[in-house]
Amino acid sequence: MGEKVLFNISIKYLLQNNIGSGLGSEIVITSQVHEYINLFKFPVRIDAILLLVCAKGSVDFSVNLKKVTVVENMYFVGLPENTFGLDTISDDFKGYAMLISMDYLRSISLDLKDVMPYYAYIRIQSCFKMDAAKVMVIAQYFELLSVLLNDELGNRKDEVVKGLIISMINKLSNDLDEMGIPSINIKTKSKEYYFMKFMELLLLNFREQHSVGFYSKKIGLSPKYLSALMKDVSGSSASDWINNYIVLEAKTLLKYSDMSIMQIADYLNFPNQSFFSKYFKHHVSKTPKQYRSV
Repeated sequence: MGEKVLFNISIKYLLQNNIGSGLGSEIVITSQVHEYINLFKFPVRIDAILLLVCAKGSVDFSVNLKKVTVVENMYFVGLPENTFGLDTISDDFKGYAMLISMDYLRSISLDLKDVMPYYAYIRIQSCFKMDAAKVMVIAQYFELLSVLLNDELGNRKDEVVKGLIISMINKLSNDLDEMGIPSINIKTKSKEYYFMKFMELLLLNFREQHSVGFYSKKIGLSPKYLSALMKDVSGSSASDWINNYIVLEAKTLLKYSDMSIMQIADYLNFPNQSFFSKYFKHHVSKTPKQYRSV
């Protein structure tokens, strides 16, 4: 527990440490996943969408402290809310990983409701087995993006990369459509629209803001209606979502950081350690001390 752990990693941080090729602080792409296993040895959260494509071999990692294995001809899609930790990578692994920030997607006129019409499904089922031919096409997109991101391309570089990213997202969406995955047509001010707005706000604020009232005020709905809406769309109430985020963060910090229980309580904006311990035991059936020692 003596090692300090970095829990929130930005794309800018990765590029500053010469990890992959990128564009500003918005995109990073790499095929050298083996080289970065130590950086992601402990769970981290990245404010970006993660796409991992495995063309050969396998990768074992954790998502929200649960084990996931990605094998040959498989896509993995990770959401900004997730925590990730790399466990093992097979010696014969060949594939690509890309992170795209939500700000970049918005800047190219792709909002969360556009790129995540399968949000509820992906949150439960994040791995997708594909035909080898489809994986090869996506691999070619990655190869071309790598070349473009390392090229000067003058004043048109941003536009060239933008066009390719949009094309690749549409191709990936088409691949998922062909699998028959249920999607949701999200209209402004629909239940699904408010669900997405809540999730975006939650990701940014859950450590400091624990009340449904905070989020309902930001969205412009009553707390009661927001909770009922969340239950209808996702099966979990707004308070359930808030508690799930807080508990996952607490578990991760207890297992993988050298922070004291008092520091964790303060970090998650609890009034004191006693209040945090009672809250944690209520949701996990163990005290923070007991959970850390397991």
